[in-house]
Amino acid sequence: MLRPATRILGLAALLLLLAALVAQARPRTRREFGAAYPRIKGTRLDACVTCHVSPASQLPSALNPYGAALRKASSNFTVIEKQDSDADGFSNRKEIDLLSFPGDASDRPGARRDSVAADGPARRDSTARDTSGARPDTLRQR
Repeated sequence: MLRPATRILGLAALLLLLAALVAQARPRTRREFGAAYPRIKGTRLDACVTCHVSPASQLPSALNPYGAALRKASSNFTVIEKQDSDADGFSNRKEIDLLSFPGDASDRPGARRDSVAADGPARRDSTARDTSGARPDTLRQR
């Protein structure tokens, strides 16, 4: 019969191994998501909260509806593109293309957000006027 200390050490080693495997899956899925949808790089969708309810630092991190659908589809993004995981009336692909979270029903394409900067450079409209502090009569129309 094993001593209690040996059991505890074995269990701790097993938990560490499992934690390492789980930690490696997240960056891989995130890289694959960025490769499947290159437009999201550098935007707010280029983060763990696209699939998770809470930041990855708070283990265990629960999946939002999009993350749950992605897990069910074995991390195959194209399988769930036509689905509407958060039931907000927009397909997952449309939400990703328009840089809104596909797992958050309150964040829909075209919804007003607190900050345009949160959407990253891909979201900014190239026809917008420059209001960086220049006098209005010196701004040129683009």
